[in-house]
Amino acid sequence: MAELDATDREILRLLMENARRSYRDIGEQVGLSPPTISERVDRLEDLGVIQGFTLDVDRSTLVDGDAVLVEIRTRPGRTGEVADALAGVEAVAHVVQTVDARVLARTYMDAAELRTLVSETLDGDVVRELDIRKVVESAWSPTLGEGDLVAECVQCGKAVEGEGVTVTFDDEEYHLCCTSCETLFRDEYEELQAGIEE
Repeated sequence: MAELDATDREILRLLMENARRSYRDIGEQVGLSPPTISERVDRLEDLGVIQGFTLDVDRSTLVDGDAVLVEIRTRPGRTGEVADALAGVEAVAHVVQTVDARVLARTYMDAAELRTLVSETLDGDVVRELDIRKVVESAWSPTLGEGDLVAECVQCGKAVEGEGVTVTFDDEEYHLCCTSCETLFRDEYEELQAGIEE
């Protein structure tokens, strides 16, 4: 099922509060059995609504450096390259790429580590402007919001209503809105596969 009901939303809310919460505990709160909760969570993962269960580590307790926000204005078309380079640095916690050729990164580093980051990781030909600011305080409060959560068709981008169509290629599930999109998707997938095999 592509559209999420009130129970799915409540399961997501409970997991956002504590991703280690047991399926038994979630089931007691929403009135379902643990196996049913497991099936729903698996379905939410298949739909891409849940992309993983992560650990939120407070890096400030593990390192000596200060929390800093690094803002880089890049040459057009090079933001992905800079974002990838920053994402590969262990001390960088978050990387955000914007449409106006900027990359922002939140990290914990001392002055020497920042100099190394700038001189060794970032290509001077790519960086137009660099701004580093010390972070005083930050908050992260993920919420579901009030909008409907609906899967998008991988072919046309429209909302998948009702059951939709699900196809599996190479152990990966793809959700489509209708049989027409399924046909187009299958044809394109097979054409790409044939090109790879040549």
